[in-house]
Amino acid sequence: MTTFFFRRSVEKAFQLDEQPSDLSLNPKQNLTSNSPYITSAVDDVMFIVNQVVERSLATSQKDIISSVIPTLARVLGSDFIGMIQRKMRDESYPKVTVQGAPPGEQTIISFLVLINNLDVATDYVKRIVQSRVETEPAAISANGGGNVSSGSLTALFPLNHDAVVVGNALKSLQNSFGAKTSELINDGIFVVFKNVMKPRLRPILADAFRDVDYQMTQEELEETHQDAETDDRNGSPPDNAVQYHFQRGWETLTKPVVRLLTEQNYERLLATIISYLGEVLEKRIWSYYGRLDDLGAVRLERDIASIVSVVVSGGRYGLRDAFARCTQICLTMIMENDEWEELQAASTAGTDEEGVEWKIDDEERTRARAMVRR
Repeated sequence: MTTFFFRRSVEKAFQLDEQPSDLSLNPKQNLTSNSPYITSAVDDVMFIVNQVVERSLATSQKDIISSVIPTLARVLGSDFIGMIQRKMRDESYPKVTVQGAPPGEQTIISFLVLINNLDVATDYVKRIVQSRVETEPAAISANGGGNVSSGSLTALFPLNHDAVVVGNALKSLQNSFGAKTSELINDGIFVVFKNVMKPRLRPILADAFRDVDYQMTQEELEETHQDAETDDRNGSPPDNAVQYHFQRGWETLTKPVVRLLTEQNYERLLATIISYLGEVLEKRIWSYYGRLDDLGAVRLERDIASIVSVVVSGGRYGLRDAFARCTQICLTMIMENDEWEELQAASTAGTDEEGVEWKIDDEERTRARAMVRR
């Protein structure tokens, strides 16, 4: 009976499902809906889940819980998650169109909202479970270890270890649901990265480094700087042109999606983008092999650092790890000779430089050192 009721409720929720209104990828267009941007089915289904859990617990019957909670988990996995998965695959998949054109705006928006559905639903289930399970220690502690709150699992299921069994059943619901949603969220995030973000990332880097010459002398740089000051049409100082162009492209790339995705989903997407960006940036650094002098190496190191600072802005310093190889290649390039000799000696002796966890090996460090014409 529970299975029929819940499956019918989920089916009805999706039949009446409504998208948030007036969503747009245009950062200049105001969003009239309230975040998080999800469809109505999430609230409807999670309301029912909460009610079923509440009424099942109110019976104080362990056998009922042992039957109902696994049923909820099964139907949530097959019907709720299954329906969202089908929509992601069949209705809103942001595939690249003919001749490499990007997916349509509404398709992208619908796909992002479906990913949000999964993230918000996961948080709902987590709160439903933890609001029941986590009252146990607090209730017991507040009553000196003897009495418990009337709403706690121990009060509802006082016999033997029934409260533990019920608590484990609830945790199993949370864990199984979270595992399934996480897998689908990660798949969805990768689709957004591959079909929406990745095709635009390489052109952004290419534009950032366009016309940058790392073989110019100091005199040539100063002359270029003076000419640019005389006729600076784009407001971009020549000494930070790479950062200026990259930041402009980066904001154009990320602002449309950050305004629609939940915070956690955006962090997932950002981590995926940055992992790829680190690889692409490393290839670009190696491409300058033999085309750098000492001054050019310093300028390249500064430009790479400025790109990293743009990407990790907003306190996301943990994402710097994705650029560790790039940073260390540049660090090796611009080392003073005595520093390089000390590093070589430490490497020969089998001892790493104190405080440095090297991501590039000895051969790569030697190659990085040889990039600069000395």
